[in-house]
Amino acid sequence: MLIDWVLRAYESDAPPAYPALVLFGPFMQLETRHAFQERVNRLANVHSTTFEAHVEELYGRALGVVAMGGYNTFCEILSFGKPGLIVPRTVPRQEQLLRAQRASELGLVQYLEDDEIRDARTMASAIERMARSPKPDPLLLDRMLSGLDAISELSAPWLDEHHTELRRANAGV
Repeated sequence: MLIDWVLRAYESDAPPAYPALVLFGPFMQLETRHAFQERVNRLANVHSTTFEAHVEELYGRALGVVAMGGYNTFCEILSFGKPGLIVPRTVPRQEQLLRAQRASELGLVQYLEDDEIRDARTMASAIERMARSPKPDPLLLDRMLSGLDAISELSAPWLDEHHTELRRANAGV
């Protein structure tokens, strides 16, 4: 689990120099959350919260974001122009993995594969690299986050033609 791996990094002999805020998801089992919270409580540089209705405020203040890279979280990281470290899950689907690999190739985020060993030094090093990495290129982000505009533009001729046919049918032409 990603939270465990991040906490291991902060519990290690060489923790990341940057503070962390762990955001527990609203569906995390209570026993699991309590176990993580106990670990967080022992770490001076790590804090946690169970749920944040306005997670955008957290993204806005963050130096970077470590996440599994689901679609919404991935888009939020990009929309705030934050460095990201994506550690995708691969079960039951590989969509997070594919997104993370391609985004890493484009220089949008850092990507770390979960090798299931989850060495604390590996995560601490990845967090350090992510925190020092440049923010994603705003021009590239604009292109990546303008899908709705592109869909509207590409579909306009078809929709205009379809609406013209509907108007003719309704007018009895």
